[in-house]
Amino acid sequence: MSRKSIQEIKEEQKVTIKNLSIAYSFLLSALVIFLYSTHNVTINFMSSNLSIMSILFPTLYFLSCVTAKELGYKYGLKSVIISTIVLFFYGAFCNFFVTGNFNIYSIGVITLSYFTTQSICLSIYNYFMLNTRLPIFVVIFNYVFCCLVYNMIYMLFNYKMAITDEFWLEYFLAVILQAILSIVLAIFDSIVERGIDE
Repeated sequence: MSRKSIQEIKEEQKVTIKNLSIAYSFLLSALVIFLYSTHNVTINFMSSNLSIMSILFPTLYFLSCVTAKELGYKYGLKSVIISTIVLFFYGAFCNFFVTGNFNIYSIGVITLSYFTTQSICLSIYNYFMLNTRLPIFVVIFNYVFCCLVYNMIYMLFNYKMAITDEFWLEYFLAVILQAILSIVLAIFDSIVERGIDE
């Protein structure tokens, strides 16, 4: 059995990275489609209607951060861009063919808030990953901060810029539930080993 040259090892590593990147992109896109499908499903909690999509949104941050941690920032951002495109076209398809009308406003709000907060999340995560040992409280802070931004963008457009008592109740309940989920996800994030750096 002959030994592999350094060039062959690098080529195998590139193929492995490419395959993992494609797998993470598919996984993130499937999760985005699933969560978009639940955006009209609500839970009545303390006289407030909370969307299942907004409660489970930290799972998207978790998955993109794990991609960045294992493969690098470039591949994490690439999977976010692919899933954003998938979200837009899936939302357009559902709006046009399922409901019968095409509303670019509702698709645009979800897509804009998704891409904005994912970019913020990955940037903060990458900064702390490169400059610190990535303590768990930083990961929790990152997820919760991005949830705050996502909820603010999404709910402001959802409520048509009208800030009422119902808005704030729904906003803070969603953030509290997202923070609880973020704590659990941050624990799993701390288990994931840092992978390939480029």
